[in-house]
Amino acid sequence: MPKQLDQLPADATSLARRLAALEKEVRELRAARRLTSATAGLVQTAASGARLAMDQSTKSLKVYDDDGTLLAELGPEDSGGGGGLWTRGRQEPNNYSAYLASGILQFRPVQDGLVQVPANITYDTDAFQYSDFTLTSGSVGASDHRALLILESIYAGATPYVYVQGENSTPCNFDVLGTLTSSNIAWGTVSITPSAANTPTSAAVTGLSVRGSTLLAWTSPQTSVPGTTSGNTGVTGTSYNNLTSSGLTVWLNRQNTTTTGVNWLVIGL
Repeated sequence: MPKQLDQLPADATSLARRLAALEKEVRELRAARRLTSATAGLVQTAASGARLAMDQSTKSLKVYDDDGTLLAELGPEDSGGGGGLWTRGRQEPNNYSAYLASGILQFRPVQDGLVQVPANITYDTDAFQYSDFTLTSGSVGASDHRALLILESIYAGATPYVYVQGENSTPCNFDVLGTLTSSNIAWGTVSITPSAANTPTSAAVTGLSVRGSTLLAWTSPQTSVPGTTSGNTGVTGTSYNNLTSSGLTVWLNRQNTTTTGVNWLVIGL
């Protein structure tokens, strides 16, 4: 039967080596046990300036500019989206951020509590009948109305739609600071010289391409003497007929033969 002394190294040098190896293994084991419960407070590529930082306190990865400005942050956010990528600008009076979470791109001030409903961009499709891209304004108060711009395409080559509306299909004001043009509206002016006094005379308007299945038109003379006058110079009426998507016939009746401009407007519904 082997004795305990037979299990020890044969000489003191071998014993010292075995003891040193055992101490190293114990140190590594202790370090591994500490690592399983340890948390890193802040790990970054540089102490200041442009750097990447892993911040344990916010559970996020941050990107800083040369001057130390926080440019982007990958981590949790508090508006219900769970988490995402935040990018931060330098607009005044508030810096703005954007994060991508749960398939929705949302925007709100960096400071918490300034707005109740963030603005967002969403994409929705059933991959069969429709594909919707929606921009929503968000709101400062939770009960404030939001404005929506919806871009919708329909399957089987149907006409796509653009909706400008309030939330839940409520009315929304639409203010155009400039000229509004639309393919279902046409307008212009035609000059008519009466063939004789008090004789209806027409002029053809052609070359239009008005969209819509139902067409309406209006005419109005450019004159300072509407109606009959004692001097027999008045414009007694304007009208139209032969209205189509490509044109119409405009009529003028006047007490004399003065050339007169007639404004016309066509709307397709």
